[in-house]
Amino acid sequence: MASVESQSIFAVAPSGSSSPDSITRGVGGSIWVEYGNGTSSTGQGGTSTIVQYSKLGDVQNTYELSGEVDGLKADPATGNVWALHNQDANSTLSFINPATNQTSAELTYGAPYVYGTGSSRGYDDVAFDGRKVFLSYTNPANPGDPVVQQLLNGNAPFGTLQTRDILRLGDTGTNLLTGETNQPLPVTDPDSLKTLPDGSLILTGEGDKAFTIIHDPGTTSQSASFITLPSGSASPDDAVMPTASDGTFYVSAGTDNDVVKASVTGLNTNDLYASIGNSVDEIDLTTGALTPLITGVNGAHGLLFVPSGGSAAYGGSGTPNPAQAALAGLVPS
Repeated sequence: MASVESQSIFAVAPSGSSSPDSITRGVGGSIWVEYGNGTSSTGQGGTSTIVQYSKLGDVQNTYELSGEVDGLKADPATGNVWALHNQDANSTLSFINPATNQTSAELTYGAPYVYGTGSSRGYDDVAFDGRKVFLSYTNPANPGDPVVQQLLNGNAPFGTLQTRDILRLGDTGTNLLTGETNQPLPVTDPDSLKTLPDGSLILTGEGDKAFTIIHDPGTTSQSASFITLPSGSASPDDAVMPTASDGTFYVSAGTDNDVVKASVTGLNTNDLYASIGNSVDEIDLTTGALTPLITGVNGAHGLLFVPSGGSAAYGGSGTPNPAQAALAGLVPS
């Protein structure tokens, strides 16, 4: 049975910053946190603060990026930290190189993406499977609108960003709780996107209070399944499937303007663990039951799991497993 062995404040928002959200793990085990600062998510001005912390919570570097950077993720293959700007309109993409501490120019998306006053959609999060890159696409309005896309430029993009749809509003899949097939996927409000240990993607439907798992994403064998939270549940955010039974969770508490660190044991590696309301809950994928694990996290959003010792994020042979590394947010040193 999962239990919390210790819980503490890992970091607090820098002076003048607020609303911590996305968390990722970068080169050397550093922990990166995005502070949205109440900035517009549609590209109307303002900045987000990105802080790189040491394993002990000391500030190593601070970056100010334009707009609201809701999606922040370290790429296991290159070590670059991807920053997705303005998730609701006028989206752009930039990179932080942790070796040089340099931030790239912002890249823009090609047609049919729309900029300007007519822009009403954006890119919220990014997930990696080896050198494949996938993006969650917000605010679908009509059946057929994309909700997850593959970035055709790969994980070292330049020039105009090109994408292809891999999941759309109106697509169907299997309800994990009932076993019914060909059921409409709960993807009206796409949000967080992460890679699971087997290479599948998990998409959070925040307003749908659901999670959609995309198996074999972007291939001819692609399929989807989903689970909806019990009635009355709070809206979820990040979800992970741990790569080991013991490790550490880092979770951003948006209301308290801090990041909580919790050492845990007895995790079920077949269950999901998700930020839901003011806690991190264990989700049984066979029954849908929620069991609070880490409590007292007011406004839980970004979630990162680091296995004990770090070695569990790799395959048993010692060869790096890109899918598991991406889940844990690891970048090989």
